[in-house]
Amino acid sequence: MELKIKTLAEDFLAGLQLDEASCSVTRRVEEDGEELEHYLVEIKTTDAPLLIGRRGDNLEAFQHLLRLAASKQATELNRQLTLFVDVDGYRKRKEDDAIELAKRRALQVRSTGNPVKLPPMSGFMRRLVHLELAKPEWEDLATESTGRAGFRAIVIKKKDD
Repeated sequence: MELKIKTLAEDFLAGLQLDEASCSVTRRVEEDGEELEHYLVEIKTTDAPLLIGRRGDNLEAFQHLLRLAASKQATELNRQLTLFVDVDGYRKRKEDDAIELAKRRALQVRSTGNPVKLPPMSGFMRRLVHLELAKPEWEDLATESTGRAGFRAIVIKKKDD
């Protein structure tokens, strides 16, 4: 499946006529009973700003189209997959930034006792923050997602005693 995803990504990149674009695909299989495959497509290109777009909008669209095409092939093989695309480390930096912001705000909640609302973020980013703040070192804090679709944010607060 990695080769199929790589070929799809390369075909999409060729169609976009990006200069010097290359990609690699890595796979991780969950072992929690389900055969759910996770793929990360890492793209290196001199046209990274064009492929990423404003606030990652183009990257999200590219990822969506690639996920649709790959899912169709995975379904034919009776598989289920998740797929993420990163361009020149952009997604990884955004993930790290979201976690660092959450940690800083969690320390603020600890010191003041007041809840703090993080900026709106995607479901994937919210999940990362929830998982990070569910670790034992943050056991005195709780997180919850609030808001409506497209504007959902996380509130970090002290756990009710």
